[in-house]
Amino acid sequence: MTSDTNILSDYDGFLRDEADIAAIVIRERLRPVQGPRGVFFPPTFAAIGQGKKSDYHIDRIGPLADDPERAARDGVIANRCTVDSVPSQANRLENRLLRYSGKYIPKVSISGSRVGEQSLDLLEVGHRVADAVLRYTADNGYEPFRAALRAFVAGDAAPLARLAPTSLVFGHWDSRPGGTKSKARRILRSEIVAYNVARVTKRSQYWSSIDPEVNEELGQILAEAKEAASRDPETKNPASQLGMTDVPAPESPGGVIAFGKIERTSMIALSGLRSLTAFPAPTSAQSEASAGNANAQVIDPDQTLALRRYLFALSLAAVVDPGAWDLREGCILVRNGPPPSGDLSDGETPITATLVRFNGEEQSFTLPSPADVEAYLEAATDAFFQNGLPKATQLTFAPKLAYAAVAEPKTKKDFVERLAALQDYAGKEAELKQMDLRKLKKLWQEKQAPAAGPEDSGGSGGDSSPTEP
Repeated sequence: MTSDTNILSDYDGFLRDEADIAAIVIRERLRPVQGPRGVFFPPTFAAIGQGKKSDYHIDRIGPLADDPERAARDGVIANRCTVDSVPSQANRLENRLLRYSGKYIPKVSISGSRVGEQSLDLLEVGHRVADAVLRYTADNGYEPFRAALRAFVAGDAAPLARLAPTSLVFGHWDSRPGGTKSKARRILRSEIVAYNVARVTKRSQYWSSIDPEVNEELGQILAEAKEAASRDPETKNPASQLGMTDVPAPESPGGVIAFGKIERTSMIALSGLRSLTAFPAPTSAQSEASAGNANAQVIDPDQTLALRRYLFALSLAAVVDPGAWDLREGCILVRNGPPPSGDLSDGETPITATLVRFNGEEQSFTLPSPADVEAYLEAATDAFFQNGLPKATQLTFAPKLAYAAVAEPKTKKDFVERLAALQDYAGKEAELKQMDLRKLKKLWQEKQAPAAGPEDSGGSGGDSSPTEP
């Protein structure tokens, strides 16, 4: 790569409208840090049904679901275990881009939402531009983002990319009441799964450091606590809860052993990236309203190509980093390899990338090095932000605004003020005042109803598991 011009044009064949490549698919083979057959801990997910406990997400497939070792020998898939879900991977990959915040990505910080913690970078926020922590910021701090979301709904992705580009790379869904209903699919989708796993269980015993004989009254209480614990390990006895007596822990999930592959599969959806367009940058003579009006705009091919280059560069930057996957306690995964360190057979490679065309044809794709990706990202950033990145934005979460959004209005005045604060009723306060209380309540209830749609819409965080550290 010898010049910015050459760098920028390297991948244009993927990004122009006439391209016939659906996606780049990247497969990385992993193993537990302690070895190929080491026990590792997938996330536990909330249980469904009364009396059931949280557990791993393992899909049983075929007649050998209870014999994964044999299935692995026979070359078939008996089960599939989620090791890191799509939403969780999105947040981890987005966090890997933190080193570029303020350098190649506009820096947006939000303070005041957590007690005793420093401000959050927008790259650390689970639902990105659709997150409540951004929506309820002081001094109308959210308004530029709301305007960018409206522009995106109208077909212009550039304003959002100039404020929160990872909300396009990893997706968002502004589905909340009073929101813009803006929804972007993920350009980069990734997950880690393991095949043909055997479940391991664990038991443990807690031994108290307090001798009951040090005090007669205490000894009696501890004896009662010990008896209660022997009957029910989850007893609510105060002495047991405070760690003053021996308590056996019941059998619980103790990890899994993978007899098949552990694989991170990532997909850069080029067809989705090519669906994004940009309108001409507004001039000083244009109003904000006309700039966001799809009927008043035409697609700018140069701006569109610059937008797609920038988002593709961010996608590559997130996916090529070969760092270890330290997912949680007991689950550190590293890249697999041939024996003696790994267990890949002859001819298998630790990581592969493939171009997949619309007709199903595939061809090998050579992933650029991290250094080459950063050079491409730097050039794409300069071309998209022609006057440099915008000044860093520091926002402050406003608890009173959040409280006003969730506290139930009671009086007619409350309903009028809360409805008038919504975009659908902006400037209609006088009209609202003419309505009776019953009508206002109905309007409020309609606006508070959640939007229907799939649970995982591109903006979810984490593994959806309250038990995962």
